[in-house]
Amino acid sequence: MKYSELINFNPIDSVLQINEADDKAKAISHIKSYVMSDDMAEKLERSMINELQLDEVIDNKGVILVGNYGTGKTHLMSVISAVAEDSQNLQYLQNTKFAKDMECIAGRFEVVRIEIGATTMPLREIIFNEVKRDFEKRGLSFSFPEADAIINNKEVLAEMMEIFSSKYPDKGYLIVVDEFLDYLGGRREQEIKLDLGFMRELGEIVKRSRIRVIFGMQEKLFENPSFALVSMTLNRGKDRFEQVIIRKEDTAYVVSERILKKTPEQKAKIREHLQKFCSLYTNMSEQLEEYVELFPIHPAYIDVFNKIYIIENRHILKNISEIIQNILDDTVSEDAPGIISFDSYWVFIKENFGYRTDANIKEVVEKSGLLEDIVNRSFPKKLYKPLAIQIIHALSVHRLTTGDISIRSGLTSENLRDDLCLYLRGMPEIDSEFLQSIIQQVVKDIMTTVSGQFIEHNAENGQYYLDTKKDIDYDEKITQKAAILDDSTLNRYFFDVVYYCLDWSISEYVTNFKIYEHTLNWDSHNIFRRGYLFMGIPEQRSTAHPPEDYYIYILPPYGNEPYTDDKKDDEVFFDFKHNEDFKNDLKLYAAALSMKELAEEKNKETYQNKANIYKKKLTGYLSKNRSNCFEVIYKGARKQLVEVLKGKYNKDLTFQEIIDMVASTCMDNYFTTKYPNMPVFKTKITIKNQADTIRAGIDHFAGRTNQQSKDLLESFNLLDGDKINVNKSKYASYFINQLSKLPPKGVINFNDIYRETFNEYLDKQFDIGYGILPIVLIALAHSGHAVIALKNDIVLTASNLDVLPRTNAQDIHEFKYISKPKDIALAELIRLFEILDIPKGLINNPNEREKGLEELAKKTTDLAKKAVQASARLNAEFELWGEPLIGDHILSDYKQSIRSVIDEFSNFGNRYNTVAKLNNFNLSMAQVEKLGKDIEVVHIVTEYDKFKNECAINVGYVMNLELLDLGADFKSKIEIAKSKFREIRDNIERDKNGESAAADANRELTLVKEAYIDIYFAEHQKKRLGINDAKRKGDIIGSLKLSNLKRLRVIDILSTAKLGEIENMLAGLKVCYELTPAMLKSSHICPKCGFMFGESGPVVTGQLDNIEDRIDSLITEWTNTLLNTISDPLVLKEKQYLKPEQKKIIDNFLQSKELPKTIDNFFISSINALLHGFEPVVINTEDLMEKIDKIGPSDMETFKNKLMNIISAYTKGKDKSKLRIVVKRGVTR
Repeated sequence: MKYSELINFNPIDSVLQINEADDKAKAISHIKSYVMSDDMAEKLERSMINELQLDEVIDNKGVILVGNYGTGKTHLMSVISAVAEDSQNLQYLQNTKFAKDMECIAGRFEVVRIEIGATTMPLREIIFNEVKRDFEKRGLSFSFPEADAIINNKEVLAEMMEIFSSKYPDKGYLIVVDEFLDYLGGRREQEIKLDLGFMRELGEIVKRSRIRVIFGMQEKLFENPSFALVSMTLNRGKDRFEQVIIRKEDTAYVVSERILKKTPEQKAKIREHLQKFCSLYTNMSEQLEEYVELFPIHPAYIDVFNKIYIIENRHILKNISEIIQNILDDTVSEDAPGIISFDSYWVFIKENFGYRTDANIKEVVEKSGLLEDIVNRSFPKKLYKPLAIQIIHALSVHRLTTGDISIRSGLTSENLRDDLCLYLRGMPEIDSEFLQSIIQQVVKDIMTTVSGQFIEHNAENGQYYLDTKKDIDYDEKITQKAAILDDSTLNRYFFDVVYYCLDWSISEYVTNFKIYEHTLNWDSHNIFRRGYLFMGIPEQRSTAHPPEDYYIYILPPYGNEPYTDDKKDDEVFFDFKHNEDFKNDLKLYAAALSMKELAEEKNKETYQNKANIYKKKLTGYLSKNRSNCFEVIYKGARKQLVEVLKGKYNKDLTFQEIIDMVASTCMDNYFTTKYPNMPVFKTKITIKNQADTIRAGIDHFAGRTNQQSKDLLESFNLLDGDKINVNKSKYASYFINQLSKLPPKGVINFNDIYRETFNEYLDKQFDIGYGILPIVLIALAHSGHAVIALKNDIVLTASNLDVLPRTNAQDIHEFKYISKPKDIALAELIRLFEILDIPKGLINNPNEREKGLEELAKKTTDLAKKAVQASARLNAEFELWGEPLIGDHILSDYKQSIRSVIDEFSNFGNRYNTVAKLNNFNLSMAQVEKLGKDIEVVHIVTEYDKFKNECAINVGYVMNLELLDLGADFKSKIEIAKSKFREIRDNIERDKNGESAAADANRELTLVKEAYIDIYFAEHQKKRLGINDAKRKGDIIGSLKLSNLKRLRVIDILSTAKLGEIENMLAGLKVCYELTPAMLKSSHICPKCGFMFGESGPVVTGQLDNIEDRIDSLITEWTNTLLNTISDPLVLKEKQYLKPEQKKIIDNFLQSKELPKTIDNFFISSINALLHGFEPVVINTEDLMEKIDKIGPSDMETFKNKLMNIISAYTKGKDKSKLRIVVKRGVTR
């Protein structure tokens, strides 16, 4: 069966120009031939048609239509503009949903179409010239000002649309611009900014006029990296345009429904044909319908085609049409899929010499051509040669999709199989993996045939890609070098890889020997030991000085070098387990680095990159197999690593951590034997954290505690809970015993405690380093058992350990001596305990002093806090009722006393936090007594503060009442209360009970509050409507009577002053019915309405009755005024000109002599129509009265004449038969 029998081929063999739609016949042809999916129609309705429509203008924007060359962008713009221009074109649209959506813009526009070609003109000039030409065709004239003569273009565009609307008042003006991105691409930076600025102005004028714009371009504009230099200008216009993108799916729909349309029968035949091959290709079964719709084009063709970023003026629909044209008469083979993919596009690229002006394309074409020539001449397997050529073409096309032809990105063998539907006739088995293995072999054969040139394989992700710079087969050279490497070379590079996995930056301890200083965590005791790690056998290592605790050996894995194992306690051997793949990769790694040393400078980087790839594989193997890639040998016994680790193994351990943990586990008994008195540390101490850990431990004694410091002290058994206690520590007990043996003024020197080794000092009793043992010695100072004299002349005692954080650790490590402390000052401390109300027995009895110290710390801490608070009060406005609580004559003394308490007690707990530190208490008895008086001042200020806090609310309340005019009697009550308040306040210094004083003061103030609440509540009820009257007020406001009056006020002959008075009276009646006396206890004014005592305003009683009477009276007055006016014969004569309905409503009014029940606009318009031609003369009441006042005493005739003169002045020049005098209040003449 031929391809022509499986598709209804309808080629697109020409490229549309936007101006073709100016021809009506061509426009109809374009509309008839355009196909789109419902998804596309929905997208256009949502994002494009909504912006074009004219009926619901809210915030319309310009439209940017984005589509690659040949995706139907110009076609779509032609269709939309043709329908917008002529509603008759709706009938030709193929998609019914799109046709329905387009109804709102069909025939609603006049259109100008602009295709921008090769020009240097600014965008403003292009569009204005085309519009001017279009206007002239329409008989319209508009002269556009020069760009340098205006500030912005929006006013010009608005004037342009005014001219347009004079001829087309009901239409919009649609400007369609195509190939805009090509135009911008040829512009300079400053020119682009001006063009985009004009484009933004076009977008802005859209929202306030009937102009609409569509720009067609090949790529998104606002996210386009090509215009990064003008990003700020782009962002300013971004929100004035809606981008509509023609997606791959939209293009695929056009291909399937226009070019490759199929009947159901044809689809069934294709489906049956392809099902035979579904098992070969990933996802073909799931996407079978897509394959059928696009057959014989592969779905990946469109996706890849759209990514070929550097080829301009390519047209996918035209290209597919040409491909199909060439195969129409070909037979679809029964034993091959017959699908065409993107590799076929390579022929179009390499045969189009115009493309080669682009340096990137030229380079890819040249290198691809070389590969193709070599394969055609020398490919070893003739059967696979077509497959090889197809793969080269596919990689060549894909090279042009990555944005940069040097990027290491390509296609895997699976991609090649699935995206090209590669197939080999005569395969022994129809199997996906078998086909993939053939493709992998073909690619390898290609690389071998071309000596590794220009095709590269990324081993990390399995992708093959064209590398246009690869003209040497580095891999082959590395392979050749690897074959001749000896075992000693392999061992050397093996050690390099192991060193890298150990994650070190340590230099060789002895030059040219792979021996390194090493520290090992003694796992059971959580502290490090020092030793050496050597890569090689014992016979090869140099002697290392100083001697340390151990040796770790990494044995050479290749060559079976003999060595002697003396089965020592301090030696551990690691022997690598053979793995052939690892060895092969190691050879390639070693060979790559060897070739790097021999290569020219320009090629060194390539060999290094190759070496890095192999190194990554090697280190990856060691890391992945870190728990089983070595065996360990200790004292002659060979074991697996996991066997040694047993329950200690954790999958998160690194390669280095496993090596160290295995070595530590092997030598644990050896370390324990060598260091029997070493503590088991609660926190891990390493070479890196040793200094920080010891520093934390030292600072712990100054109160800077954390978990790290607690763990360190607990390791020496120096903690009892959170308290420092030396009684249970064997290390502390030893030194306490040594101190007890000292004679008076005797000392224990540094050299009495330590012995010197090769690289540090160890104490003679426990073999603990001099860096960490001072933790025990400082604990002795803290507990009062010792003092420590440092080289810098500081003597550490129980009372000055707060200096530790500021003391250099080395000064502490290298102290001069330790000795016993001095005795306690008992009499002064007993008196201090009495002042602070602490039982004396707690200091008198040595066995109770620990408890006494706790009480002392609590009391002094509490007093320090109170003193700080008291100081803050005295330094702020410490007053109440506008008067100071503490007189100025004693304020200075009080502040000094409080300062003394703060200075003494603020750090008291830290200075004397152990019984031993009480030895340093140095206050005299007189100083203790003075401190007692200062403490009393703190208590007095504290009581005043309580008084202030308790009274402040009531005092503030009464202070507000002082500002109100409540009468002489009430003012007298406030003065009496204020006098009693002062008396109570001034007695606090004597009684020292602020809370009791506050209770007495509040009683007096509450009496004043209660009297005020009674007065205020009664006044509030007089000036506010209650709930029932509030409802009645609402009924009046919403009443038909008042509504009728409001409607009648527009009739000129009616005086509206009385209606205004009624409305003002209603507005002046305030409503509040929620106030209760309880609310006034916390606020002296109503919290609901804010009524202020003494504010102006009517008493509300009877007001609503008065308002209702006035409404009734005004209705009667206005009814009579209207009846009298329209009963005038002159007025009634005008009735003949009214409409029948108007006559009827006037007659009903005259007959009933009552206004309609509901006054509506029709009644008002009828009255006004009847009075039309009668001129009202409105006289301001105040103005008239002022003139009458000036008449003075007159007889009746004189008064009458002068009054007529006043009225004549108002009516001068008016037709007396048609004027009507209306007297109104509050109007301007």
